[in-house]
Amino acid sequence: MIQTSAAATSQTRLPPETREDTLLEPLWRLAGDLRNARVLIVAEQGLDLMCGLIRRGCPAATVLRAGDKPDANDYDVVLVPRVTALPSSDAVIRLARRSLAPNGRLIAGARDVGALARRLRLNGFSALRSSHLPGLTLLRADLRRPS
Repeated sequence: MIQTSAAATSQTRLPPETREDTLLEPLWRLAGDLRNARVLIVAEQGLDLMCGLIRRGCPAATVLRAGDKPDANDYDVVLVPRVTALPSSDAVIRLARRSLAPNGRLIAGARDVGALARRLRLNGFSALRSSHLPGLTLLRADLRRPS
């Protein structure tokens, strides 16, 4: 009975969840090569996204809940899938400026990215690019600062 149970488990193992693929694929294209990047994901439920990044070859992905304090200057990419998870766009910018290593990039998902884009430019971010999804726009902004 134990052998049958073990065999049944190995035969019915499902492939990895593809739920995050709706966000993961556009994120991967927008972010660029993440295979050697240290990525900070700021989300209440970012585990699926973190696992998806790791499966695609990103060796250092970390999930942080909104309100927790990240390490300073430690990440190449800060990902905030839903800006509404933080109190304001200024909170997103403060978090990114604190967390990003020199020449890092922020990727934030929002419904209306116009105001966020203006705030990012005013705070030293440049090279803004976006990718549109149903009900969400991903915005990438690079932070250039001396090392």
